[in-house]
Amino acid sequence: ILNGDKRVCYSMTEKAAGADATGMQTTAVKDGKGNYVLNGEKWFSSAATAADIAVVMAKTNPDAPRHQQFSTFIVELPNPGYKIIRDIPTMAVHGPHYHEMGGGHAEVKIENLVVPEANLLGGEGMGFAMGQHRLAYGRLRHGMHNVAMAQRALDLATEQVTTRSTFGKGLEDRQGVQFMLAECASQLYIARLMLIHIAYKAENGMDIRQENGIAKVFLANMVHKVVDTAIQLHGALGYSLDTPLAAWYTHIRSQRLVDGPDEVHKWITGKNVIRAYKKDGTTAAAAGGDIL
Repeated sequence: ILNGDKRVCYSMTEKAAGADATGMQTTAVKDGKGNYVLNGEKWFSSAATAADIAVVMAKTNPDAPRHQQFSTFIVELPNPGYKIIRDIPTMAVHGPHYHEMGGGHAEVKIENLVVPEANLLGGEGMGFAMGQHRLAYGRLRHGMHNVAMAQRALDLATEQVTTRSTFGKGLEDRQGVQFMLAECASQLYIARLMLIHIAYKAENGMDIRQENGIAKVFLANMVHKVVDTAIQLHGALGYSLDTPLAAWYTHIRSQRLVDGPDEVHKWITGKNVIRAYKKDGTTAAAAGGDIL
C-alpha cells in the first residue's frame, strides 16, 4: 500500500446510513470456524472498482452501546462475497481516465462474505471510532484540495479579467470586478488560516473536532463560491468545457455532502457552542478561542 502497488477503498456508507453511520445494517457474525460472515450492502464505496483491498464496516454486536456495535474488516479483492453492482452515475463531469484512476463510487452487494478473524481491524466494537478518526483527517485533506482548486480558479479568473475589455474599458479596472476578486481572496485567506490551525492541533494531538466541523462547512462553500465567481467572470466561456471550471463546478457540489453534510456539522457545532457557554460562561472554546 505504501509503495502504491495496491489500492484501498472504504466501505462504510449505506443507503440507510449516510449522515448517521449508526444506521448501518450490514452484519458480521462469527461462524465458529475462525471467521466472520458478512451480509448487507454498501453505497458510494469510492474507488472500489479499482481497489485491491476493501476496508468494510459491519455490525458485530447489536446489543452494545450505539457507537460500539460496529467493527472493521480487511477484505482482499476480488472476492465473490463482495460484488460490485455498478459505479453510481453522478453529476460530476468525468475525465478520460476517471475509471482507471478509481474515481467511481460503487454500489456493492455483500453476500456471505467470509473474512478470517485475523482480518478484524483494531478490535471488535472499534469500527465507528476508527471511522470517525479517518473522517477527521479526510476532512482536512478535502479542505486542502478545496484551497488548491479555489486558488487555481481565482488565478484563471484574474487572468481572464486582465486580458478582456468591455465597452472600451478593461475588466480589471471595473470596481465591481475588483470587489468580486477581493471577496474570493478573503475567503481563501480565511480557509488557509483554518487549515493551518487544524493541522497544528492535529500534529500536537489536540482535539480538532469542533474546528474541523466548522472548517468542513466553510471550505466546501468557499470553493463553490470561488469557482462560481470564476465562471461568472469568464461569461459563456466559463459555462463551456473549454476551461476546467465547469467540470470543477459539478464536482465540488459533492463537498457539501461527503464526510457529513453541512447541516449535520452545523447542528453539532451549535450544540458545542451551547455546551461551552454552560461550562465556561463563554463560547470561546467552541469558536477557536485557543488562537487568540
